[in-house]
Amino acid sequence: MMQSTKKATAFALAATIFAASFAGCGGGSASSAPASSGSAPSSGTTSGKPEVVYRINCTQAVDLFEQAQQKFAENVTELSGGRIGFEFIPTGSIGSSNECLTSCQMGTLDFVNGGSDELGAIVPNSDWAQLPFFITSHEQAQKEYLDGFIGEFANKQYAESGLISVCRLDNSFRTVGVKGKTIKSSADLKGLRIRVPNQPLALRMYELMGALPVAMAASEVLIALEQGTVDGADNSLLLFDKFHLYDSFDSIVLLNYGFGTVNIFCSAQTWETMPEEDQQIMLEAGRKTTEWYNQEMMAQEEALIERAKSEGKYVIEPDDAWKDEMYQYAEKIWQEALASGKYDETFINQLYALYQENTK
Repeated sequence: MMQSTKKATAFALAATIFAASFAGCGGGSASSAPASSGSAPSSGTTSGKPEVVYRINCTQAVDLFEQAQQKFAENVTELSGGRIGFEFIPTGSIGSSNECLTSCQMGTLDFVNGGSDELGAIVPNSDWAQLPFFITSHEQAQKEYLDGFIGEFANKQYAESGLISVCRLDNSFRTVGVKGKTIKSSADLKGLRIRVPNQPLALRMYELMGALPVAMAASEVLIALEQGTVDGADNSLLLFDKFHLYDSFDSIVLLNYGFGTVNIFCSAQTWETMPEEDQQIMLEAGRKTTEWYNQEMMAQEEALIERAKSEGKYVIEPDDAWKDEMYQYAEKIWQEALASGKYDETFINQLYALYQENTK
């Protein structure tokens, strides 16, 4: 009975969030908001200090992720008329990504900024986000994911695990960089040792492509490339830059088989203590942050591609024949996922239909 009640509450929370995300924000209030679990309220309300301070952390020390966290906090403080503030917990001080997300689940951390690819061990059966080619453009991501049925389902699923998404950001597509070789076709990837995040569906994709996927933390890739442990690495362009990998690569292939998001999550325990007005402020701040971040991210990606070309690196996007080959591998992954029976049937069929439309 307790499990059913918790699930029903989570679905109600998520439904409210998704509906509210399309409504206008009511603005700040002069009334005092309750302090959250783990918050540090100020000593007064007339001194210019916030009435409530929430604790926020970022799972990865990526400049743009941390800037988004800062922008979100600034938006909340502005929209609340200074009533709400944030205490920034230094990135890495809590522990791994899983430990940060778990702290938010438990309510010992109020907000956390984390990627959809980091949720596999935290939110059961959320690895649908790693399935290939269901998003193939930023425009489609905005329509179907950030504003559409994918985001609606994700909100419900995350809420069941105690994480309320108040801001969802476009974290772009997965690419591969290779050292010491010019990659011009799919055949050139075969047999190469490619660092891949420890995600079964990403590992499976490279296995089917004929590469030798090596599960490895992103922070270990630079040394692995220098020592010859791996020949290349899979990640987004922004993270290639973050981990100083560009100088190691001779080729960058815009495979774009996988799409990711970054969420700013609020602990469900914290969320439930907030007045509805403050919840609306959080969602409005999230929308403003998304608008800023998505433009900034795409501008930085374009600059990184131009930089790679100017440095003499070979930058290629697969042609139609290469894409058709990847679609055949993707179809195998989709059929395995559909046969697993672990995903919500209605949702996974909607997602598969989107994939089919993209790969016609």
